[in-house]
Amino acid sequence: MNHTKSILLTLSVIGFSTLRLAANPDLIGEWTTTFGRYEETLTFKADGKFQQTVTVVRGPTANQSNKSTGTWKLNGDELERTTKNGTDKETIRFVSSTKFECPSPLGSDGVLVYEKTRSLGKVTGGSASRVTEPKIGSPERKAIMDSMRAPVSKYAKKEVLFTGSVSVCGTWAKFDGHVGPKDGKRFAGDLEDQLSLDFLAILQKVNGTWRTLYYGWSGDIHAQMEAREKLPDIPEALLPKL
Repeated sequence: MNHTKSILLTLSVIGFSTLRLAANPDLIGEWTTTFGRYEETLTFKADGKFQQTVTVVRGPTANQSNKSTGTWKLNGDELERTTKNGTDKETIRFVSSTKFECPSPLGSDGVLVYEKTRSLGKVTGGSASRVTEPKIGSPERKAIMDSMRAPVSKYAKKEVLFTGSVSVCGTWAKFDGHVGPKDGKRFAGDLEDQLSLDFLAILQKVNGTWRTLYYGWSGDIHAQMEAREKLPDIPEALLPKL
């Protein structure tokens, strides 16, 4: 009976995590769409810079390209891009972690659908496989804990405390451990059983700020498997493939 309950709790957490992840995917990488005679590729980098390349793919001027560069920020579903010509804001909607859509710039009722064609490496050199553990009380560890605390406390319906280990590899971080109530009182209802399971969170530093991309609980390896499936760019040194 307890084993069946654990499986059901794990599946419910997986479903919740999938919905949350779709709302906060990794924008960093190359995204491509085709409209009419043109193909557009947007390259978003982790340092907040982007490049836009528009290439003619059909017609007498095929293979000619026009490039522009600037900076980018994503505030919820509002993508803000700034170039020397000014700032452009548009609302985008993520269909999945590798696809988003936005209104056509031509003013029609249609939409442009961007597919992620390449994920960009966010670390270089030997640091790509080097894992470190921020010390307790360090600014890095505190920033990671603070990033997790808001969404997990909201889910738990009360402020939480974390006990466990933090590992950092380049711009990625992993937390393994447990979640407990700050006030020492039991979590409400079924949350008590669910939140007693092993807790896993995956974070990424974007524009100097740690963002929680995934969190979940499980009594086995389900959370690790789901995190690896949803975030394939996680360094293997941080979360090995299963």
